[in-house]
Amino acid sequence: MAYEKQHWKDALQAAKPERGGQDSDADQREQKKKARLMYAKRILERDIKQYIKQEKSGIKYRQIDKIGRKHGFYVV
Repeated sequence: MAYEKQHWKDALQAAKPERGGQDSDADQREQKKKARLMYAKRILERDIKQYIKQEKSGIKYRQIDKIGRKHGFYVV
């Protein structure tokens, strides 16, 4: 029975990647990227909601273009 447990531990150790730290760095980078995208999305939504509340007379192209340029969208 003890032999089987030791064999299981050896198999588990062999299955682990040699450089586990690199995988965690890649995961952290991926999580940071997702967090940054979600943050940018929330800020854009907030600006749009503020524009809708302020603008009672209609939609103005210049204001929409200004908001878009602020967030990296360019209309050609």
